[in-house]
Amino acid sequence: MRTAEEILEQAKRLSPAERRHVAEELLAEFDKGEAAEAQVPERGPYAKWLDAVGSVHSDHTDLSTDKYEHVAAASLHGHDEA
Repeated sequence: MRTAEEILEQAKRLSPAERRHVAEELLAEFDKGEAAEAQVPERGPYAKWLDAVGSVHSDHTDLSTDKYEHVAAASLHGHDEA
């Protein structure tokens, strides 16, 4: 295989039209390689929701927010019937 310097020296001897053709072909090959690298693999149907995890706030409280209050109430309720 020849070195890049040898290839460039040989390319300098080409006509302007041939150099332009070689340059276009090289750029097309580079663009194909970069496009293949830029493709992001499929992350699944829930990817956008998983990206939002931990970034949303709500003022609504639920059982998990007030779990200790609910556990205490359930615990006391069980002892009241005994």
